[in-house]
Amino acid sequence: MNEFDQAYLVPDGTDLQGIKDALEARCRIGEDEPRHLLRRFHDTFDWSLYLAGGVLEERIDGHQRVMMWRDLNDEVPVLACELDRDLGFAADLPPGPDTERLARLLGIRRLLPLLDVHSRILTWRLLNEDDKTIARLELEQNRYDDKARERQGPISTRLRLHAVKGYEADFRDTARLLNEELGLSLVRTELLLEALASAGRKPGDYSSQLNFRLDPDRRADATTKEILLHLLNTIEVNVPGTRDNLDSEFLHDLRVAVRRTRSALTQIKDVFAPDVVEQYKDAFGWIGEFTGPVRDLDVYLLDFNAYQACLPEPLRPHLEPLRDFIHAHYGEEQKNLVEHLDSKRFRDLLRDWRAFLEAPVPESSVVPNAMRPVMAVANDRIWTMYRRVRKEGRAMTPASPAEDMHELRKSCKKLRYLIEFFDSLYPKQEVRQLVKLLKVLLDNLGKFQDLAVQADHLREMAQRMRDEDRASTDTLLTMGILVGDLLEHQHRAREEFAEIFAGFDSDEHQGLFKSLFDAQKRQGKGA
Repeated sequence: MNEFDQAYLVPDGTDLQGIKDALEARCRIGEDEPRHLLRRFHDTFDWSLYLAGGVLEERIDGHQRVMMWRDLNDEVPVLACELDRDLGFAADLPPGPDTERLARLLGIRRLLPLLDVHSRILTWRLLNEDDKTIARLELEQNRYDDKARERQGPISTRLRLHAVKGYEADFRDTARLLNEELGLSLVRTELLLEALASAGRKPGDYSSQLNFRLDPDRRADATTKEILLHLLNTIEVNVPGTRDNLDSEFLHDLRVAVRRTRSALTQIKDVFAPDVVEQYKDAFGWIGEFTGPVRDLDVYLLDFNAYQACLPEPLRPHLEPLRDFIHAHYGEEQKNLVEHLDSKRFRDLLRDWRAFLEAPVPESSVVPNAMRPVMAVANDRIWTMYRRVRKEGRAMTPASPAEDMHELRKSCKKLRYLIEFFDSLYPKQEVRQLVKLLKVLLDNLGKFQDLAVQADHLREMAQRMRDEDRASTDTLLTMGILVGDLLEHQHRAREEFAEIFAGFDSDEHQGLFKSLFDAQKRQGKGA
């Protein structure tokens, strides 16, 4: 906060007239008409601005509408500019170099309103003998309004003291009066955080990342239920944003949680009855199927500018009909997605799955791993999957079919998910190193697979566009060049695989896997 711009907390029950009387004992006061100020706070669904230490506030004061981007601990804005449109994606931000960092933080996520704070402001102007204003005080009575949760109520009253240039000494005298004589303390809590707390909300309460604190001695079936319940919460909380298509990350996070759910069911083996595993593996596979088409179109739209950039400049305009074609079919696929999300089958699946996960585990179980300590089960499963990845990777040759690369990628994903599920059971630094290794390998395998899939889909779309008479010869030729470029990048990824896998499979990293997950090694019984 600026040295000559201070905010004081006015405790509940304080005699506001008493504050004014104490000020009038020092000097005359000019009082302006009360005014209403609306502060609308914004962030992304995953709190990217808050986590970066910032607050984005839309301030509506009379006919003036201003966007303010500032540090959580400072009311002096880094960026303040007038708004002439609603806030949404990064492209909707007012142009200028000061918005670049904000745009980078947003990425592809949409800004969403968190809540409103309505302020009734009474301004007192402290006057000297010549009727000149020597300081200004704003008595700010605040109420929050959380429309999404239909909650509202009062929050703290604040008294803001502003200096007037040339009268800094009077500012300091007034500050001493407020602090020492009236006992008012400086505000220590950001208004947004106070409003969120009053609304019963916790900033940063959503993340797509896994962050468990598991008990190594707890039963494996109970721990697996804890993991799956977290994933179910992630699925459910992303359904509204997916249904309303607020931004593409809602569907992405939902699909990742579905994939993790299926992986947990099938890779944390023998903790649930086989019929339960089979039933819900198929059920969540169904979710993956009906959410896939919209996600595929999202990927093409997100990558579209990159597609154009890899083409010679004269050809880039010829690709625009492809963008139009994707948009033309997007609405139909989104409608189909919403129908599935609103279906009784989907609702019943989530309800029944939650009932199963929230039910206590039985006192005893004949399922082999159900009652074992989760640490032992985690060791077994991670070590087994690591050995599979190592075996499949070592068997790969330049002549191996693409299907083998795809199978290795699936094994790597399963290994990564297992490590992420159970990472809190192991030393943090070592586990992060292994996950980083896996990400490098998965990036290579994913690039190889995704480029092939994208090339196939582009060929299919070219055929459909020709059949529907939506593409000129130039567009079809340009799409063919793009397919060739994608396949060339896929070939490079294939050539890079051997070196990347060798780094993953080094003696050092083998030793690290063995020391963490090989139970025999850890018990001193040899490999």
